This record gives sequence, structure tokens and C-alpha cells, in this order.
Amino acid sequence: MNTEHIECFYSENKATYLYPDRKHNYILDDTLEELEEQLDPTKFFRVNRKFFINMEAIKDIISYTNSRLQIKLNHFQEFDIIVSRERVKDFKNWLG
Repeated sequence: MNTEHIECFYSENKATYLYPDRKHNYILDDTLEELEEQLDPTKFFRVNRKFFINMEAIKDIISYTNSRLQIKLNHFQEFDIIVSRERVKDFKNWLG
């Protein structure tokens, strides 16, 4: 799977979407669990149960309540992306 221009994958209303670095969403047949086996773990991280984000698409990381982090991507703005408390340490390690 060519993921160079993908900012994130997310799940909403029992559907999985791909968001490239443009203004369109594309619905996928795969679940996030299935995508996890296909995505390069050096480029994509599952920040919570709803989102996989691309490291190259991160514009900003903001401290959030309860020791969590909020991620701002270059173009995606439909939902707040919050790193779950349980994944913050792994996320920071993933960033390097």
C-alpha cells in the first residue's frame, strides 16, 4: 500500500476512512485492526481506538487533559485527535 500522501486512517460509525493530504475522505473495506498488519509501524501509529496517524503529517503536538496529547495534522481537521493516556509513552518513544 502506497501511504506516502496519507495523513491518517480513522474509524467513524463502523466504517474506516483514509484521509490523504487533500480534502477528501475515502471509505475502506479494511478495519483499523486489519490495517495495523499492513501499515509500516515506523510511519504510522495508532494513537487511540479510532485513529492511525502518519508521522510526516504531524503539524503540532499539544498537552491535553489527563496526561494525554492532542495531535494537529497538516490538513485533517474533522475531529480532535487525542493520544490515549495508555499510549502516550509509546507514542513519545515512536517519535524518537
